[in-house]
Amino acid sequence: MPTYRMRVGEEWYTVEVGDVSRSPVEVNVGGQTYYVEIEEAEPSAIQPRTRRGRRPPSRIAPPALPRVGGAVPAFDPSDKVLRAPMPGRVIAIRVRPGDRVATGDEVCVVEAMKMEQSIRAAQDGVIKEIFVQPMDSVGANDALIEME
Repeated sequence: MPTYRMRVGEEWYTVEVGDVSRSPVEVNVGGQTYYVEIEEAEPSAIQPRTRRGRRPPSRIAPPALPRVGGAVPAFDPSDKVLRAPMPGRVIAIRVRPGDRVATGDEVCVVEAMKMEQSIRAAQDGVIKEIFVQPMDSVGANDALIEME
């Protein structure tokens, strides 16, 4: 796979890109594998820029995120799973498994429509599992972080 150095914001990443003639395309970013769908891609070339100079959007398909009991409210203090309040992209994870958090502590940040939404612990506890990582796309009510 060809390897590139790419900058997202202020961070640089080593990215390996698989065969772009097939969808989804396997992309390895810092040892983590993603499957990327490229819309309207031509098999022999990377997408051209649009008239406004931007590339058409592509979607990153993160690993399947667990859903507990189907659709539930994004904020449920009795639920040990913190969920995305809206569709968007995870831009920061502030905790690691095993971290102790207090009610109201920021655990991650989701961006939607150029606005950042802080996801905060609904209760005191310990981070059990993190289902997402920065730059993952999430849907409304997708599981982000599980607490013990």
